[in-house]
Amino acid sequence: MRNIGLNVVRLLIAAALLIAPLSFGVPKTLAAGTVTAYAAPAGAPRSSDFAVAAGSSAIDLYGDNNGWGNKVSYGYFDMTGSITVSVTVNFSFSSYKLAPASLGLASTRSGNTIQFTLNGPTNVSLILDGNYQGRTLHLFASAPDTSVPSPSDPNVIYIGPGYYDYSSTPTTTIVVGSGKTLYIAGGAFLNGHIEVRGASNVAIRGRGIVSMNYTSTYLNQPISILSSTNVQMSGIIVDRRIGAWSSLMDNSSQVSVTDYKVVSPTYASTDGLNLVNSHDVTIDRSFFRTADDCIAIKGVVTPGYNASDNPASGAPNYNITIQNSQFWSDANDVWALGAETQAAYYENIKYLNNDVLYSYDDRDNHGVIQDRAVMDITALNGTQFRNILYQDIRVEQSVRLINLSFADSFWFGSLPGNQSFPGLISGVTFRNITAVGTGSKEIRLWGWDLGKPVSDILFEDVSIDGQYLTDLGDKPFNVNNYVKNVVVRRSTAPVDTYVGGLDFSSVQGANQWYYKEWNGSGYANMTWSAADRKWKGTGSYIGMWGPNFVHPESNDAVKAWLAPSTGTVMIKGTAAKWDTGGGDGVRIKIMKNGTQLWPSGGWQPIGATDRLGVQFGVIANVAAGDYVYIVVNKNGTDSYDTTVLDAMITYKPVLNASTDFLTYQGGWNWHYLQGNAAPYTSMAWNATDKTWRGTNAWNIIHDGGLMHPDADGTVRAWTAPASGTVRVTGNARKQDTNGGDGVRIKILKNAAQLWPASGWQAIAYNDATGVGHSLTVSVTAGDVLYFMLDKNGNNSFDTTYWSPNIIYT
Repeated sequence: MRNIGLNVVRLLIAAALLIAPLSFGVPKTLAAGTVTAYAAPAGAPRSSDFAVAAGSSAIDLYGDNNGWGNKVSYGYFDMTGSITVSVTVNFSFSSYKLAPASLGLASTRSGNTIQFTLNGPTNVSLILDGNYQGRTLHLFASAPDTSVPSPSDPNVIYIGPGYYDYSSTPTTTIVVGSGKTLYIAGGAFLNGHIEVRGASNVAIRGRGIVSMNYTSTYLNQPISILSSTNVQMSGIIVDRRIGAWSSLMDNSSQVSVTDYKVVSPTYASTDGLNLVNSHDVTIDRSFFRTADDCIAIKGVVTPGYNASDNPASGAPNYNITIQNSQFWSDANDVWALGAETQAAYYENIKYLNNDVLYSYDDRDNHGVIQDRAVMDITALNGTQFRNILYQDIRVEQSVRLINLSFADSFWFGSLPGNQSFPGLISGVTFRNITAVGTGSKEIRLWGWDLGKPVSDILFEDVSIDGQYLTDLGDKPFNVNNYVKNVVVRRSTAPVDTYVGGLDFSSVQGANQWYYKEWNGSGYANMTWSAADRKWKGTGSYIGMWGPNFVHPESNDAVKAWLAPSTGTVMIKGTAAKWDTGGGDGVRIKIMKNGTQLWPSGGWQPIGATDRLGVQFGVIANVAAGDYVYIVVNKNGTDSYDTTVLDAMITYKPVLNASTDFLTYQGGWNWHYLQGNAAPYTSMAWNATDKTWRGTNAWNIIHDGGLMHPDADGTVRAWTAPASGTVRVTGNARKQDTNGGDGVRIKILKNAAQLWPASGWQAIAYNDATGVGHSLTVSVTAGDVLYFMLDKNGNNSFDTTYWSPNIIYT
């Protein structure tokens, strides 16, 4: 992935409506009509690693090399009904796999020939000996094209079967204007560039292949859709063949991409389809094999990218759906939101019912780059990410599964970021996700600061290696202290947690939340404005919108929650200024019915420029029908009063060492200590490097879950606020695996050892997987759980990630 550079020079090309081939190939159609195969034209890059037949028709194969120097083969045909596919592998192999597994394909092997049956159009990949980096095969079976246009139609640019090579004139482009259709017939191989610019009602479709094995100083990807609307792409294959993007969609809308195949395995930067400042886009029933992001959704204000630009001035990315497709990434991400994120906001972006066959971080930097993942949000520029959904996703092989983070640079500092503008990643849902195969499948959640958090994240029915996630103490999680309001649950479990950012709705009372105003004597419901997509009160500015923004006016803005049942609830959250351009700040308080819960009296002020804001935490008893009101007041004036209010209310108190990490002792009952045995001594907060530090140089706790021991052990302690039974989970693993002799850990309740049964649990110096624990412990109010980290023999390279999670059951 590289930054965007769009050449502003426009070369006008007069393309003939019927383009003559340089060499010709003839379609081959079976008499039975169940398979249509297309002959590869002379001059096209071919592969002889496999021999494929669909029914009785030979399927010609094309080839391109991946980053490990191995041939990636692919072929295509049309079909109806059920057909038998035979694949003969022209080299020795021991085992094979047909992917994705969700197809449920039964197969047989005789010698080097594999047979299976397709009952309808789909895409199938063949992996041999479990080697995804070796020689592989991709087959694309489409439904017959029943609307092939006439080559003589004046609104059609028709590219018939044959080989077309524009590499000798690299700035040549085939321009598809408004109302035009570019049809690339089966058996056509175009080595050139296609451009749609400032156009509407355009189609690019067919069955042929668009390639580009050269660099252009004009537009450097095979297909560019720029500032256009109502565009359709379907049926074709793209193969970039050098290290540059495969296709680009910039400042465009109302775009439909269907049955689109990308095979661009050249290392690297061969992003499959990058969307830049675009909206209302659907990608459906497609296939992407790349050596960079399969699909990246970016934001850029100035062509070429200028980190100083304000993201608020960039066109937003919204209403984008990617569904029913297959993905394979040899490098970087499968789906990226970023890394350039100069867009006013990202909203309503959905990934639905997709198969990820393979996801690898990087050929040359394996295990080094922290942001690379199957599902990645890396924000180089402060902006808003909200209402992002990943649902029904099946991952067969990956390194990191999820990354949500802000960053100040990308690709070893070559692409700078800018976090001076406000931002948030909020309202992200992962639902019905399964991940198997080798690799850590890490879930990395890494906020920037309290004013730019990763918050309101739902993991529902997420299964890793056959085990459903239960809480933030599970092994895959890597979470820092700027992550808030994370819910991990099964869909079959009763709902006991309510998160304002996840539950935001245009309906009063949905998910127990109400959107109200206080006029000094009573609460009244706000009114939903569909045109503005916000709740509006009495006045010009008072309102609440997508999903955590609040603005008071003469009346207070109030987010209210109605208790569905009697019990004890924990109310947690943050409030911070979003608009820091002026004014005199706002004030906040929390009420239960008519009783103030927080602060103890008066209001909690938030300064006019305070983007970090305040954290609040209250435990209260509620009866069914009680209201909790979170009230935001304008202070003196209502100027610049847009505020981010992020709240979670749960009947299941959950404490986590990372998400509850604070800069003062005792916050959420956590203490930061050092020592090898009781009595332990308190660490001191160092505001300069944002760490808890002991008297020894390397007794450190920082970034939520990261700990380092020294001559004294580093100890995190939690004091039980109430009697009951708690579940204590976590996974301790080495963060720094470059050397040393490892570390040791144990858990105590007061002076009694809980885990392991005796002695210490050792963690080897290079153990990035670590050791998990899950304990059920009875506690009395005032009991202390100690989580102790010891240096073992020496303290070299001893940084360890350990973020215990404690839940009252």
